[in-house]
Amino acid sequence: MKRQVMWFWFFLCVFLFASCEKPVLDSKDDVRTSSKERSNQIRMVHIHPKELRVETFEEMLEARSEDLSRASGHEVSKQKLYAVNVYEKKPNDESYSMYAYGLFNKPSTIAIRMNKDNLYKVECLIVEEGDDRLRTKDGEYLLPFKHGNDSGTKLMNSFVFSKDENLSHITKGETSIMDGRDVEYPRVTKLYGTFSDFSPMKAKDLTIDMRKASFGLNFKVSPPEEGSLVVNYIGWRFSLTKKSKAYNNAAVYSFRNIAKACQDNYQTTLNVKITWTKDDGMVEEEIKELVVKRNVMTVVEISVEGNKPQGFSFNEESTDMKIEEVKWNFLL
Repeated sequence: MKRQVMWFWFFLCVFLFASCEKPVLDSKDDVRTSSKERSNQIRMVHIHPKELRVETFEEMLEARSEDLSRASGHEVSKQKLYAVNVYEKKPNDESYSMYAYGLFNKPSTIAIRMNKDNLYKVECLIVEEGDDRLRTKDGEYLLPFKHGNDSGTKLMNSFVFSKDENLSHITKGETSIMDGRDVEYPRVTKLYGTFSDFSPMKAKDLTIDMRKASFGLNFKVSPPEEGSLVVNYIGWRFSLTKKSKAYNNAAVYSFRNIAKACQDNYQTTLNVKITWTKDDGMVEEEIKELVVKRNVMTVVEISVEGNKPQGFSFNEESTDMKIEEVKWNFLL
């Protein structure tokens, strides 16, 4: 009887051990399978910000700038930075959430892992230095590249994965430049583009059409007959005296509202203030509204004269070459 009881307990233990062992083995297989499936669901996607190729006034400015730098005996290197935000939407999500952000100067390194089951939205801002240079602090770029709670961003040519913060200023105009100021209309070229509902299941390359959010101003100002003349506009100024040479300067500026400014036919109105201080101390002022348009160089000619009835006139001409002329003759 004792022997039968012993055998009973022996077979019971073997049975229980076998029953427990199978789920453990199955669990390891499931882990391996699940890991493999997750790996198969991830795809490395390369992002290609591509400028829409249209010959514009900027090419003429750049060509002239290159000629001047060669003539002066040295060429100035200009930075071109790519600020990228990536958003993710999972199958059951109603809207996109933050996924990753990064600052690059090498377009070939803009690549990120995406889940094939999800959809993605990507926005990109390109900033190319012009007359103004971008300012850094402690190795970090400031506006418009700040992230999170007003923190500078390092140029790393890689993405930072975050669900809480990204490059939150890239659609705003404020830009930190080398003279220590944050200006709304910097003398740089900005391009902006977005792409929504990208599925990494369908492709491993994403091309974003980048559109300019910039305009040009070419001031041509005759020196005053007497005293001094000061021209103020959108945070910039220059001055001439009766002994000055004629002023002729062209530059590219970026708009304040980047998302809207990259749309076709975008335009906005700016104020230009002309202050003429005569030799006898008398001060004459005029404020003129100037319409500037996306991807258009506006040539503004200004001259002032005295001892005549007050008033002014201007003529605006638009041509197919994306250049417009505005002539102001102030009779003060």
